[in-house]
Amino acid sequence: MLVSKCESTGSDELPSITKAAGSIHVGYSIHQLKSRDKYSAVVEIVNNCPVFGFLDELDAKEIFLQEVFTRESQGTTGIGHNVAIPHGKCSVMDKVRVGLGISREGIDFGSIDGEPVHLVLVIGSNPSNQVEYLKSLAFIMNHLKNPLLRTALIDFFSSYGIQNEKTYENFLDIMRSQVFSA
Repeated sequence: MLVSKCESTGSDELPSITKAAGSIHVGYSIHQLKSRDKYSAVVEIVNNCPVFGFLDELDAKEIFLQEVFTRESQGTTGIGHNVAIPHGKCSVMDKVRVGLGISREGIDFGSIDGEPVHLVLVIGSNPSNQVEYLKSLAFIMNHLKNPLLRTALIDFFSSYGIQNEKTYENFLDIMRSQVFSA
């Protein structure tokens, strides 16, 4: 079991919406998915959202992915309304980290409503930081109850959605900063 602390890998400056290698990253946390199954989608998000890049440096990516897959095997994280929130705990996580994968085509996550998933939010956290994890999860679930926000996010790569909508901008700001709780 890894118990090392992870160091900050990013600068203090928050990046803007940029195109990079065929995808768009907001704060290095949003990725357009090509994968068509849930396990490949999780791997793609972890591999392509630089918020998880430090896992390579600490040789902990496989450990984290195994934690996420083990949790997924216990029951679907497809919560309905085209959203899945696969998650895992890893001792090298210095804070809650979230990567969002967007699939216009949809992925079968075995969701509770039987619908395909278009928004896959992979959450990583330290096992000792349950309060921050729960606050982050509450923030995400509270925002994603909004059908306009879900639609705007699904359309993110084609139209940037409803950028003047306060909820949408707030959600993107949080994804940029990766600070989900006060």
